[in-house]
Amino acid sequence: MGRPLLASPALLLASLASLASLAVSRTSAAQRQPTLSGAWTASALSEQWSIDAWGEACGPRPRPQGAPGGAVQIQQHGSELSISGAGRSWSTAECWEQMPGLARSKHSASGDARSWQTRCTTPPNDPRRAVVTTTTQATDASIRMVETGQYQFIIQDTTCSASVTRTRTYTLVRREGEAPPAASAPPAASAPPAASAPPAASEKKPAPPRTCDAPGEPARLEVTPSRKLMRPGERFQFRALVMDAAGCALPTRPAWSIAPGPLASAATVDATGALSLGADAGEGSLGLVASVAGKGVTVAIEVTSPDRYDALLATSGLNEAGESDQAAVAVIAAGTIGGRTTSGEDVGRERKNLFVAIVGGVAACLGFAGLILLRRGRRRAGELEGPASTGGGLAERGGAGADDAPASSGAALAAPAAGGAGPVGPAPRARGKICPTCGDRYPGEAMFCGKDGTQLVLLN
Repeated sequence: MGRPLLASPALLLASLASLASLAVSRTSAAQRQPTLSGAWTASALSEQWSIDAWGEACGPRPRPQGAPGGAVQIQQHGSELSISGAGRSWSTAECWEQMPGLARSKHSASGDARSWQTRCTTPPNDPRRAVVTTTTQATDASIRMVETGQYQFIIQDTTCSASVTRTRTYTLVRREGEAPPAASAPPAASAPPAASAPPAASEKKPAPPRTCDAPGEPARLEVTPSRKLMRPGERFQFRALVMDAAGCALPTRPAWSIAPGPLASAATVDATGALSLGADAGEGSLGLVASVAGKGVTVAIEVTSPDRYDALLATSGLNEAGESDQAAVAVIAAGTIGGRTTSGEDVGRERKNLFVAIVGGVAACLGFAGLILLRRGRRRAGELEGPASTGGGLAERGGAGADDAPASSGAALAAPAAGGAGPVGPAPRARGKICPTCGDRYPGEAMFCGKDGTQLVLLN
């Protein structure tokens, strides 16, 4: 009594056999899974940023970049996958992020080659603290990759922190070892997809401008890139393209200049758009202006020290060369793009100025002619008034000899007229002027009609 019960050897052997059979069944089930090697298609890489803390000292804010999709080849090596195509090669044993200094710190993979997780971090002594986790889940016909990253660094006592989420999906096209689908066997059925392949590839890059025999006036200005990350002492050639309203390329070159700012004195630009930074240029923002026909566009340039360049590049949303893939655009004139209105306003303004100049010139000539006529009129009036004044004096003197009493000049002038002895009458009145258009009368010194500007003429 009180003795422990011991399992019999037969019971132990039965238990071991059941465990072994379970392990064998799981292994065989895993071996029965189809391989993931074969031809696949990848969706476009989606990238979404979330800014936690970002001051002015941090530089340009991160922006989504992503990557285009396309056909890829997947090879299964044991429990890992290697994927090549759609712009780059990648493995489930590494992170998608390729930030300089980032290294794998942890990795796990399921035995059935259907689940992977990789963690990558920066070294402890690196001022840039980055933690990236890449998780991949697969079925027999689809694979989904999700990567989350957290980036943080401190610049000039300013904390710069941002997080990102990247996603991409792979869809099976044909598994390795499988025969092509029967529908693709006839040449006629496979011809249309082959013909449509080039347009799909051309969507990844912007179409080049057209070359036209008779292009129109400048309507659009594009400068590439629209954003650039540079270090002091570097030189970069910006590219400008001027097109008409129909998208035809023009030989017109824009005028380049440096926008006013703290770093304007440390930068120079030549007539071709080549920007040069001085070796002693400080950190900050710089604006490069390209203009055509009075319309300009400003390119944003961020200048940073070599020590901070990699950290800013990783969070700036720019490509590996520190450039934006987009172009800065300015509308010069209309047409189909929307700048003919501006061009028409400029032409109308020029015509208006020309009309005012012509009217002013004509008015000046008329005024000069009127001044000459006025002087001649006054001279003639003086000649007519001279004899009358003399006759009046003679009459006045004659009147004084006839009567002893003094007489006024008016009475002296009237006496000969009443007696009929003298031919001289009252002094003629100064003639006025009249408008030949409206008939209004004006004094003799007036030159033009106050209503319509017509030159006045003397009254008869």
